[in-house]
Amino acid sequence: MRVTVRYFARYRSLVGKGEEEIEIPEGTTVRELIEMLKERHPVLRNEVFAEEDDLADVNVSRNGRYVRFDEVLRDGDIVAIFPPVSGG
Repeated sequence: MRVTVRYFARYRSLVGKGEEEIEIPEGTTVRELIEMLKERHPVLRNEVFAEEDDLADVNVSRNGRYVRFDEVLRDGDIVAIFPPVSGG
């Protein structure tokens, strides 16, 4: 199955593109997708996910709504990856 991954802010700069389609196996979770992205783009592993399970520095939405890392993705999903929002 295929999902579209959209990168925002710092992640877009690090990866060098705003969007890509990725083939993933049925039953893939958001956490597993992030692991695949770290393999596909080592800069994410080195710059963003330096620790073993450092997901505090990433927000993920699926089809426009925030999701948990254990949610299973479906064919055609649009997954957005972006840093935590801060400010005032």
